[in-house]
Amino acid sequence: MIRSRVGMMFAPALILATCLLISVQGTPLEWDFAVTLRTKIQFMDSSWQTIATAAHEFDELSALTFDESEELIYFNDLKHQNGSIFSLKRDFLAASHVAEQTIARTGNESVAGLTYDPLTMNLFWSDTQQRKIFFAPIHGSAPPKVLVDLSAEGGRPDGVAVDVCRRKLYWTNSNITHPTVERINLDGSNRTVIINTAIDMPRGIVVDQLSDRLFWIDDLKGVFFAVESSKLDGTDRQVVLKDKHHEPLNLAVTNNAIYWTDRTTRAVWSHPKVPVIKVTTTSKPEEQEDSTDPTDFRPESDPEPAAEDCPLVRVANLSEEARGIVARTGFYQRLQKDHHCASIVRKVKERLDEQSRKMVIRNLVDQKIKILEDERCMNGGEYKAKTDLCICPTGFKGSRCEVRECHNYCVHGTCQMSEFAYPKCYCQPEFTGERCEVSKCSGLCLNGGHCRVSKDEKEPPSCECPAKFGGARCEQNSTEICALFCRLLKHEPNTYVPFGCHDICEELAQTNSTIFAIPQYTHLEVCRTPKVWTSSVIIILVVGIVSSLLLTAVIVHGIRRLYKPKRPRIRKTFVVRKQARTNSAGDTPLTNRPLATEQCEITIENCCNMNICETPCFDPKLVEQSLSKSGCKEDKKILIHNMEDDLY
Repeated sequence: MIRSRVGMMFAPALILATCLLISVQGTPLEWDFAVTLRTKIQFMDSSWQTIATAAHEFDELSALTFDESEELIYFNDLKHQNGSIFSLKRDFLAASHVAEQTIARTGNESVAGLTYDPLTMNLFWSDTQQRKIFFAPIHGSAPPKVLVDLSAEGGRPDGVAVDVCRRKLYWTNSNITHPTVERINLDGSNRTVIINTAIDMPRGIVVDQLSDRLFWIDDLKGVFFAVESSKLDGTDRQVVLKDKHHEPLNLAVTNNAIYWTDRTTRAVWSHPKVPVIKVTTTSKPEEQEDSTDPTDFRPESDPEPAAEDCPLVRVANLSEEARGIVARTGFYQRLQKDHHCASIVRKVKERLDEQSRKMVIRNLVDQKIKILEDERCMNGGEYKAKTDLCICPTGFKGSRCEVRECHNYCVHGTCQMSEFAYPKCYCQPEFTGERCEVSKCSGLCLNGGHCRVSKDEKEPPSCECPAKFGGARCEQNSTEICALFCRLLKHEPNTYVPFGCHDICEELAQTNSTIFAIPQYTHLEVCRTPKVWTSSVIIILVVGIVSSLLLTAVIVHGIRRLYKPKRPRIRKTFVVRKQARTNSAGDTPLTNRPLATEQCEITIENCCNMNICETPCFDPKLVEQSLSKSGCKEDKKILIHNMEDDLY
């Protein structure tokens, strides 16, 4: 019953996990190509549009491989201090990634090629520095082992590729004196050279399981390069492409095309897997090749034939130097019925199913433990079922991690957990002690002194003493000390007495002059407090200032009066009628002559502002001549000067 219940409980979870696994393995995720640049991995879709980047924390990326069974990318960083090869897990639901170290660094490795075997879960890589091919499992801490050692023969392994279905490893030897393409069984047996003629410097290599062929890049002499192909045993060799001005490094294949990275143009190029003609070029055609001999590849005197429509395409421009490249091929979906690969695909799927089943069981157990942890252990404590104990995180204690160690620990301060997981108090300026429980001023100041704590923690607290007390802690009574000086002065007049004791000695001498003496200081009056100005002095000072201002004003006024010009005085006598005649509107001084009985004299003095003075009787021509020669200020002077004494 128990087994059946457990099976019934696990069945839905297993079905769900299997469906998720199948959906992940059977459905292409968001990216189709991945390229390593110098400082990142760039993911692109089938139309070569960049959709994400990853591994930004690395500085010198190089080789790259892809495990389609578990959606893991493995890559190398040439400059990482600790690790040599890392894994990158892409989340198919979010654009996030996690990079973890897979193979630790053992020396000055220089990884040129990298490949993965999903059946044994081993990584294979070529080291151009040590001239060896290594392999190591991705799980565990087993050190890398040597599969092929080319150092004795002077070889230089470059590109590597695993034939998962036939259990072989292929690699290119880029030694310019003896370049080859070779293969070996994954157990290290049966090493075979499959190509060693008409080849210059082979670089990247890839096994195409869909067509059962090898594809590799050959860096030819000069500015030329070639992409070549052969069967897995090295027969049926073909030149897919020959071109120039490229520096290709690694390549990848899909169902119908080849893709490679070019360091010179910082780009990814593509070409059909099946050559349109035997040799193509992107340059201007010079001469068509007629030879059909499959063993005659590149005589140095051969011209450069060209195709009418060159299928070479630049599919992606990159911001940095392009290095490794991988493509999603759908290996596990397309090769399930292949007679070479069916058994391998089945074994890989069985392993994945077993991992999924264990993962489901582990998840259920973890879920149960998590419930127990939440119910039993508080504040994030870890529950141990065997001992029924809680392992508390830093800062908590108790059987259930229910007590916070910093709670009420510091009396006058702030509590923080130290690096050794102990509570530590940071005290306020006035307090000290392990728990800030001791006041710095406690018992410091005596005799009623007031304690002062400086803001600078380096300065000790100080005491402000009351009157007649002194010292660092106000422990000295100035009255008692001065009494001793005054008593000694009574017997020895030359004794020095501090100046502050004068008033105290004077008070003591008033009570008992026979015992105490009053010290007499030279220039004592100077040392005393000066008298404050009285109100009479202030009044005299104010009166003096006011008198000075009045005297200054009188002097200024006198000077102005002295230099001010005098106003002219005019005295004129006119004879007029006593009473005005009727109808006398048109009378003038000449026509309105008074009779002897009606006349009277009027004396006008100083009449410059009167209307009669504005129109005196004088010669207008003389006035016009004078006004034309003078300004407006001289008008009155001219009028007065030209006036006659008698108008009638």
